[in-house]
Amino acid sequence: METREQREKRADGFYDGEGRLLRYPRKKLLREIVLARIAERLEYGRDYTEREVNGIIRGSIAFSDIELIRRELCNQHFVGRLRDGSKYWREEREE
Repeated sequence: METREQREKRADGFYDGEGRLLRYPRKKLLREIVLARIAERLEYGRDYTEREVNGIIRGSIAFSDIELIRRELCNQHFVGRLRDGSKYWREEREE
């Protein structure tokens, strides 16, 4: 069985030289790692607008599907949001 450190190292292969995600992994465990890395760019206890979250995502990925990453951050409970999308925040997660 692969350790967390081994998965982290494997996830590194999904990034370019500038630290941007090149593509969204197919495997769930790798997806969680790359989503956690993006979520780390958001501060706990701070509210964000959708535009701000999109900007953080845009700076974190080298492809154009910002909506996919934003949706996955919410679906996987890295980021919370109001139903109308007017406010986002970083969720507390147990690892």
